[in-house]
Amino acid sequence: MAESTSDLLGKFVTLLANEAENLLRAHLGISYRRMLFLFVLQHHESITQHRLAQFLGYSDPAVSTMLRELVKDGCITTIPDPNHGRKRLVRITPHGLELARQGRHLLDTHFNELVQLAEVDDQHLQHITRRLLAALAAKTQKEHS
Repeated sequence: MAESTSDLLGKFVTLLANEAENLLRAHLGISYRRMLFLFVLQHHESITQHRLAQFLGYSDPAVSTMLRELVKDGCITTIPDPNHGRKRLVRITPHGLELARQGRHLLDTHFNELVQLAEVDDQHLQHITRRLLAALAAKTQKEHS
């Protein structure tokens, strides 16, 4: 019996995440989950912890724990939100930006090699992936409306 699309996608996503974890830990000493925080923060001057949790699909307590570790490592700073006393704003540091840049380069290089090894057209893969992401976003929005 042939594997279902959901089985194949599940295996692929799991293996990609594991590979990213191994690469980032071996070369930069950071976990994939922490790097995802830095990737989001690269594109925001400052963002609330709650909004960051929404972007990543994590709970607020999980984000709070991870942020403490990233502050300790010098990758981010947190400050009170001047517009809301109970919220905190998160900002990436120059060290965090450099780590995110190195991480993006490492992952892009590795996974571009994978695409070439599989003899898959990169533009076609990006097109299909964008369509799947858009469909997922639309389906999710419809289900939550």
